[in-house]
Amino acid sequence: MKGRGILLTLLVVLLGLFAALNWGTLTTLLPVDLIVLRVEVPVGLVLLGVTVALAILFFAGALFDRASQLREIRHLEKQLETTRARLDARTLKEIAEVRDAVKAWGSSLENRIDTRVGAAETRLGEALAESDSREAQRLAALEERVVTVRNELAADVGEAEDALRRMLGQGLGALPPSGGVGDAASQRDLDDDSA
Repeated sequence: MKGRGILLTLLVVLLGLFAALNWGTLTTLLPVDLIVLRVEVPVGLVLLGVTVALAILFFAGALFDRASQLREIRHLEKQLETTRARLDARTLKEIAEVRDAVKAWGSSLENRIDTRVGAAETRLGEALAESDSREAQRLAALEERVVTVRNELAADVGEAEDALRRMLGQGLGALPPSGGVGDAASQRDLDDDSA
């Protein structure tokens, strides 16, 4: 655009210089035939005027064309801004939808996790209660077995003591019936069983 403007300015200056140097020739009156009548006019000035008029017309057309282009550019810029605003609004809407979907998915996932954790806690509690029950049964059975073994052992000790007394009683005479080690153990067993 700048090169064309410089070229046109140069041509206008050269035309003006040509007109100034040849002003006397341009203003010379010459007869001109206009089909119906004949007139004497300065033909050079007429041609110069036509040239200037065409140049002004050309410049006016170029300015009008440039103004149309600028209006079109402004119109396109407005459309671009409108489209950009719509796109931004749509993008924000889609981001909000995605955010809501992620929140809903997160809530759903949290609920499923809570449900599964609750179920696992319930199963674990049931398993612990069952294990505690089995352990309590085993402990009761073991205590019962210990009591049985202790009673059997006390009875065996009592029998052995009686047999020993009999053997000693035959050889040494009669021993006192109470106060021995076996009697004290037998008495303790009986006290534990009654408790």
